[in-house]
Amino acid sequence: MTESLYTGILIYPRFSEYELSVLLSVLKQGGKQTIFLGLNSHPIKGEAGLPCIPESTINEFDINLLDSVVLPGVDDFEHLVDDHKLSSFLHKIDDRNRIIAAISSAPYLLSASGVLEKKRYTTGLTTEQRNFFGTFNNENYVNSPVVVDDYLITAKGSAFIEFAFGVGDQLNLKYEKDWFFSNS
Repeated sequence: MTESLYTGILIYPRFSEYELSVLLSVLKQGGKQTIFLGLNSHPIKGEAGLPCIPESTINEFDINLLDSVVLPGVDDFEHLVDDHKLSSFLHKIDDRNRIIAAISSAPYLLSASGVLEKKRYTTGLTTEQRNFFGTFNNENYVNSPVVVDDYLITAKGSAFIEFAFGVGDQLNLKYEKDWFFSNS
């Protein structure tokens, strides 16, 4: 019997909790196994102060058990710049053509790792911010709420509902989209 694969949800200091809210519900509705992965095993706080403890780390968890990875945005990612463990992890996921989903500022982590180099993408970062970082291929930028290019899903932070649906659809999950909208 084949073991079910996981969606790895990366959590790091100051990650944006709300950007994961609908996605976590979609994954749960779809019966998808998740694993919360940290850069280390230390407790962290999201940008709104939610305390979180990773279930495993990106170095400890068997990457072969992941079919997808989600990177939430972060309001200050200075602590993630030049994180070689994270960059190496993202390369391994990309090399295996696993689904990679990044929202808001998180596409920076993909661009810094070279994962976005030949992919169309969007991000919540402005043109000035992308130019400042110097890691983005601006020719591949698409000014859209969500962009799907093969196995890569990127979104602006305000499109967190559409982002969740994009991930759910890429994973072929069965979930109720209407559940997330008011009937009034």
